[in-house]
Amino acid sequence: MMDLLEKAAILQYHRRRIGDPERCALGWRTPDSQRLRFEALCRVGDMSGCNVLDLGCGYGDLKPFLDRRFTEVAYLGVDHMPEFIDDARRRHGHLPRTGFVQADMLNAQFPAVDYVLASGAMSYRSNNALYPYSLIRQMWEATIRGIAFNLLDAHVFDATHVLCGQDPKAILAFCRTLDPAAELLAGYLADDFTILMRR
Repeated sequence: MMDLLEKAAILQYHRRRIGDPERCALGWRTPDSQRLRFEALCRVGDMSGCNVLDLGCGYGDLKPFLDRRFTEVAYLGVDHMPEFIDDARRRHGHLPRTGFVQADMLNAQFPAVDYVLASGAMSYRSNNALYPYSLIRQMWEATIRGIAFNLLDAHVFDATHVLCGQDPKAILAFCRTLDPAAELLAGYLADDFTILMRR
């Protein structure tokens, strides 16, 4: 779905930011922007007692966020950056029902889970215009109850050499071919939107 040069650019983008106090390694502008994105994802449903797959998990901060809102969430975080997975294990590996795996999610076989979440995992530039659509379909095929994901809004976000936005209407139209009741959430951040899909 993405070529090797694109993947290398993503790794370099994040590695340059690790340890820089002025820039979040994950690319969040502020901790508050991460919280708002996580809150939007949680609107997909009650995840208490559910298995949740977090694609592009970064430092695994979604796990304690979910634990504050739901009970007995079994969580698996996946990220392609070994540095992020190592840090996620240090930060959150002690939490119950928590695991982290370093893998290329674009080529991974997803396990069947109740919910699949992805915050920013599809905001990378790719020469393959079908990249986000392919990943959404993979997420949908893996879920039992629903999926939720955040994307940058191409109408607002100024693309960089690594990050880019998507057209919310085009993404929603595709998602409604899979779930006719798919929802678009916007307005919680100026340059972001979330899609919620339920089985």
